[in-house]
Amino acid sequence: MAIRIPLAKTDIGPDEIASVSQVMVGGRLAFGPEIERFEKTFAEYHGVPDAVMVNSGTSALMISLIASGISAGDEVIMPSLTFVGTVNAILAAGATPVLVDVNAETANIDVSSIKCAITKQTRAIVPVHLYGLPANMENISEVADDGSLKVIEDACEALGALLNGVRVGSIGDAGVFGFYPNKVLTTGEGGMIISHDEAFLSVCRSAINQGRSSKESINFPGYSLRGSELGAAIGRVQLDSLDQRISRRQKIAEHYINAVSRIPRLGILGTNIPRSWFTFPVILPSGVCRSEIMLRLLEKGIESASYFPAVHTQKMYRQCVRISGNLAVSEDLGNRVLCLPFWPGVEAHIAEIVESVGVLL
Repeated sequence: MAIRIPLAKTDIGPDEIASVSQVMVGGRLAFGPEIERFEKTFAEYHGVPDAVMVNSGTSALMISLIASGISAGDEVIMPSLTFVGTVNAILAAGATPVLVDVNAETANIDVSSIKCAITKQTRAIVPVHLYGLPANMENISEVADDGSLKVIEDACEALGALLNGVRVGSIGDAGVFGFYPNKVLTTGEGGMIISHDEAFLSVCRSAINQGRSSKESINFPGYSLRGSELGAAIGRVQLDSLDQRISRRQKIAEHYINAVSRIPRLGILGTNIPRSWFTFPVILPSGVCRSEIMLRLLEKGIESASYFPAVHTQKMYRQCVRISGNLAVSEDLGNRVLCLPFWPGVEAHIAEIVESVGVLL
């Protein structure tokens, strides 16, 4: 079946191509000026002193946990409704993920569930700003302060989102971002760590470079998780126009919201909450077979996605996580959320997409 309306399109233009060509001509593909410039401007955008580019958002979270002292025997609280990269990063750091439920209105981590999950082994909380919707960082930070816990924001889907005038990712002890091609800013593959703690970032910088310091001494066993000059060249150019692209996505979302409002059985998460739109998720009615709808849409050439099944429903994770409390909301949303095509230019197809979904309900 030919895909006529894809789920996502990479937003790459002549400026990005020219920037990459400059790097190719220069011949320096690693640890060069593009990474330095990208890190500097990314940090400035978020109002933090520095940033560290890595090869993915998952690596960014894993390294942030390790640099925070998280290791075997420690527990890290996270929402069950998220991309598997969140749980994989915690496991890679050697810690035990503790899965808690999410809020039905926003699909973000439920603060009361965090409180119930804390034990003597708890060392950190990883709130995920799912679908670009900011989590309740004020209350999460209060809970963390009471227990002397680290807060590492998984902002991979929420670049540019504001919470009370502050950019997400810069509120907790650290924030991590991913730049996969379906994101509002892409580097092809890549990620970033930000923090107000420069000593923490220095540890991160060593950890992604085999544990080496700037003086070439080995501080601890590390990894090879560096970003590339080519990716940074794309990201730096995209960062210059990020606010404009976020604004365009907001207008696309408004088109979708108007169209979806005509389908009473379709729901939308956090309609009145400002966000940075990563994708456009709708909530299908209970009892509707999502996989059947996705198949029927695909027959029409319309691609869609089931972002994301709850982590606790995935068999491979059941033996390596701790479940805290009832995860009914995570499971319900994980079964009913359907993400529709979302990219600059999709406006011309929104009426058809939403009508096609409505007919199938």
